[in-house]
Amino acid sequence: MKARRHEGAKARRLAASRRRARGFTLVELMIAVAVLVVIIVATSKIFSTAGKVTSLGQATADVLQETTAIERQIRSDFERLAPNGVFAIRCVSIRNDINVPLGPLLNPALPDAAMIRADQLLFFTNGLQSIQTFRQGSGSIHKGQATAARVYYGHAFQLPEASEVDTNPTDYVLAHDPDVEDPPMTPWHLGPYDMVTTVFRQNLNGPPFDYDVDDAPGTIDATQPVAPQWLIARHAVLLADDGGDKVVFLNNNRSAYTIADAVVRNGRVDAAATQLNDIRREITLDSFGGSRPWFNPAFGEGDQRSVISNAVLFYPRAERVAPGMHRVDQALTNNVLASACSSFIVEWTYSNGVGFALNPLDPPNPYEGVRITEGREQPWFGLDADLDGDGILERGVHFYSDDASQGAWWDGAETILPINTMPNNLEQFFVVKPDQLEVYEAFFGYNRDTPLDPTTGEPWDTAATGVGYTPWPSAIRITMVLHDPATKLEVGREVQFVINLPNRVR
Repeated sequence: MKARRHEGAKARRLAASRRRARGFTLVELMIAVAVLVVIIVATSKIFSTAGKVTSLGQATADVLQETTAIERQIRSDFERLAPNGVFAIRCVSIRNDINVPLGPLLNPALPDAAMIRADQLLFFTNGLQSIQTFRQGSGSIHKGQATAARVYYGHAFQLPEASEVDTNPTDYVLAHDPDVEDPPMTPWHLGPYDMVTTVFRQNLNGPPFDYDVDDAPGTIDATQPVAPQWLIARHAVLLADDGGDKVVFLNNNRSAYTIADAVVRNGRVDAAATQLNDIRREITLDSFGGSRPWFNPAFGEGDQRSVISNAVLFYPRAERVAPGMHRVDQALTNNVLASACSSFIVEWTYSNGVGFALNPLDPPNPYEGVRITEGREQPWFGLDADLDGDGILERGVHFYSDDASQGAWWDGAETILPINTMPNNLEQFFVVKPDQLEVYEAFFGYNRDTPLDPTTGEPWDTAATGVGYTPWPSAIRITMVLHDPATKLEVGREVQFVINLPNRVR
């Protein structure tokens, strides 16, 4: 009996051991694998989301850091604003699908009907500045600095397909540049573009000319990148008369002939043998020494506004990466201020009292100037636009001379400033391509503080006398949509800041 009990207990222990050694069934394994997959997927999504958040956070931080640097530079330039120059704002609004069907949308992240802004801002500054392009000046013609400059802010065009300079000649460097004179190059250009060879002389003992432009060697594909990859340039051209022949050398800080020269437009040289008084004569006097009218489109040699528009306001060339290692190519990167900006908007305003004038012939009835209706917000002037393509003008910006908007900001006082006609002596609006391209210009000239003819006490007749009266803005507002270099911020980040102009220029 005891033996049988022992055998039974042994059998039970063996059966229990076998049960403990039995593996998972197929169903149990499948359930376990499924649970593991769910855990892995959930964990990967958490890490992916965390990675995207970190990446977007870093991209936003990069944009904000760049914004700080841009704002600091612009404010620094405005602190040195030269009152003996001119001030110009050109607002350009381009429809997103302007190149469709031959090319892509300017900004793939926006609707077809959205309007892209590529505004331009131009002014002159005083104060000592150094030439950035060629720094090897030495000897009796060492002129590496200047006390005035033409400063441009806005988009620049790029030519990544252009080849690097040819350095084979002994006395020359051959640069490959666009023929920017006709038609003007724009950041939204599509298709081929004529090229020229710019010849830079390195030998100081060579012929009297030191750069020249050969016949066009052909064309290249000059199609511009999408708007989120557009560059913002600070194009500063020093007004540095070199004391020589107004020419360009590579080994010394000689300068281009004028600030509108092709070699300047193409970003190769950042100094011009021109002074502020030279520019003033060019803008205000015709070829016979007579006065150009400030605004008179019928004037044969062009009025002052047209000279400013054609000679000193243009899109320059800049490159994110230089085509080659030679300093003539490296110069193309000097003007880049922001590496990715899909929209650049400039607007302006007047404060109360601008344009006030006391008529000595009728002192009780002065010209009141600008008077903003009490309780109203500060008005801003420029080009309104349907930026998101929904058919609604959403910025609340209007023309200074827009009658329909006067009730929102103007209290009806008699003013010396033209306020109810377009165009007038301040601004002009162009529809270049219906529903696709619009341009608004506000130009401010040399007569910024003398509203009345001192001999008659009457307002200046801008068409007849050529004097004009264009008090400068009290402030400007800049709005940009910036992107990180890797374009992780698809729609970008909008930033805005207001800059008050120094009192001495109003």
